[in-house]
Amino acid sequence: MPDKVQSGASRSVRVRAFCPVPQGGTDYRATARSNSFTGVVTLTQPPPSTPAASSTPVTAAPSPEVHGFALVNEDARPGRYQVDVKCDGTNDTGRTTLTLTARATPKPTRTRVVPSRAPRAGGGGTAASAASGDEPSGIPTAVTVVALLAALGGGVALARHNSRSR
Repeated sequence: MPDKVQSGASRSVRVRAFCPVPQGGTDYRATARSNSFTGVVTLTQPPPSTPAASSTPVTAAPSPEVHGFALVNEDARPGRYQVDVKCDGTNDTGRTTLTLTARATPKPTRTRVVPSRAPRAGGGGTAASAASGDEPSGIPTAVTVVALLAALGGGVALARHNSRSR
């Protein structure tokens, strides 16, 4: 249980069988084998249930159930695998099928990309200095300084000219 699991990951499945009680005792076992398991699985009796304190002890016939847990090999390919069980005390055998299904692959989700700023394009010779990310505008600092000094010089010259002409 379960009889169908996804392949591609280690999974634990419960193997349960009903073996006849062997002659000469009530302690019995079985083994389960499958190409989908990581190894041979030993099946044992479930622990005995304790009777209620107020009831009188009654000797019950042992349950023919044995069980254990098998680890499914993560490298096992999807498909149907036989599980063979052999009861140790009586050599009785049984067989069932375990189905490994293909792992579901998630569908890719579309994500919308929104740009956070304009692309770095154009600007002629200013594009190289803007690539460093230090200057927010496309005008280099040296050009800006020269233009400001020229404007300041022109303003001073104009002011001197106006003061002499009066």
